[in-house]
Order: sequence, then C-alpha cells, then structure tokens
Amino acid sequence: MIRAAVLEDAAVIARIHVASWRETYRTIMPDPYLDQLSAENRESGWRKSLAEGPVFVALDQTNEIVGFANGGPSRENDATEGELYALYLLKSHQGQGTGKRLFDHVLEDLRRKDFQSCIVSVLADNPSRFFYERFGGRLVSGQPIERGGKQLIACTYRIVLVPSFNA
Repeated sequence: MIRAAVLEDAAVIARIHVASWRETYRTIMPDPYLDQLSAENRESGWRKSLAEGPVFVALDQTNEIVGFANGGPSRENDATEGELYALYLLKSHQGQGTGKRLFDHVLEDLRRKDFQSCIVSVLADNPSRFFYERFGGRLVSGQPIERGGKQLIACTYRIVLVPSFNA
C-alpha cells in the first residue's frame, strides 16, 4: 500500500534512507562515507520535506514503512519540469512492484501540478538506474560528483509526463 507520509513518519523515513543508501551504495561509495551516515542527522531534513510537500511511503503487509519517494519542481530547470527527489526502497522489498507504485504516485502528483516532464538523477554505477529506462526515462546528461572522496558520475534521466485522464 502507498500513502502520503505524515510528520510522525520522519524518523522511520530517515532510517530507511540511511539503510537503503548502505544497501545500494556499499560497493559504489567508500565505506567510511556510508558508515558515518546518521538517521538522526537526516530526520530534520525529512521533517522539512514533509512540511513542504507530499512524501509517499510504501507499507508492507504489517503496515511497516519499507520505502518512500518524493518530488516537486526541478531544482535545475524551468518551471515546466518536475523532479523526482528521492525514491528509496529497502532491498528486501525490491522487485515486487513497490518502487513502481511509489514512482507512479510522484509522477501523478507532478502531472496534477502541470509539469510536462520529470528529471531524476541517479549514479551511473547504481544498477537501479535502469528502472527509469524501463519506464520511459531517457538519459540526457552525466555530471561528475564526489562522495566520500570518490569521483562518481550522476546520470540525469528525463521522463515525459503524459497527461493523466484520471482527473
């Protein structure tokens, strides 16, 4: 099940954020960088994000949060483009369609706000980047970034938002 997150979810979202980074990036980023990540340090950022706009959470069969996603106006481009800021899902719940459902909720929210496209940045070494290609994402650029003293490439994908007929 997917639902809109509430302020009380901030601590759990922060824990999942750190856990999923460690699961996903362990062989991509330096261990010391990942080991210093702290859910406590991320919680305040998630409280701010929850106050600014919708964050969607995925729940498992026991109603525990296992992933989250959010988006909004592009931080880099013009006013017609949205951005997927984050989509993180615990590895134990990947491959079951949950990530797609989270992604769909963010895209639908962006459509309702009249964005014509959505960008998402993902590390080139992250095998999950092909997720976005499966759902219409087209690679538009690659930018060097540094994390923990290691040079990486962040790939930017663009997804055209077809108007929803559910409104």
